[in-house]
Amino acid sequence: MDNQWLKKQFSCNPDKSKAGLARFLGLEPPAISKILNGTRQIKAQEYNLMRRYFGLPVDGEYAATLPENAYRLDVMAGGRQDTAFSDGAGEKGLEDSSWILPADILSQRTKASAEQIKVFTVQDSLMEPELKRGEPVLVDLSDTKPSPPGTFIVSDGFGCLARFCEFVPNSKPPEVKLSAHSSAFQTQILKLKDFKILGRVIAKLHWL
Repeated sequence: MDNQWLKKQFSCNPDKSKAGLARFLGLEPPAISKILNGTRQIKAQEYNLMRRYFGLPVDGEYAATLPENAYRLDVMAGGRQDTAFSDGAGEKGLEDSSWILPADILSQRTKASAEQIKVFTVQDSLMEPELKRGEPVLVDLSDTKPSPPGTFIVSDGFGCLARFCEFVPNSKPPEVKLSAHSSAFQTQILKLKDFKILGRVIAKLHWL
């Protein structure tokens, strides 16, 4: 919690300003300048608020123990990390209930905040070879429209599954085509009211 940490946050978030941070903290702008030049310390309560301002995870006392400039990603409901999987190198399991990732890894690929990204474990093999059963993937909960088309986590009220989704052109009301790589899954065309798109799959863990 020092001036170098704060300088790095501004560097990684060019849309954020000293004046905006000061307003968020309820401080005068000169107070931020003093922190940046090292003549004023960051108070503990200010640190947690700063993390929130820069889109970093805040979870009570736990947030203060995270590595600097890191995201805590929680497991998505319906996508538990309790399945081992293999990828040519033997079976490996993930036992932690959340992931800690450097913020730079995600900020280069998505504008979603840490709270909007969840970990989901693929529940079936119908999306192979793109996604294997038991593979952990990262899901952006802020992106629920299949435009452009892509792989999404969807729910029919009974479970959560990974499926390729795309809008049916000119359909009114809007309809979505759900498909999978396996021929065992019959392509479906559903109205948005008949199911729920929870988020877009944006990354996966791949064992080398």
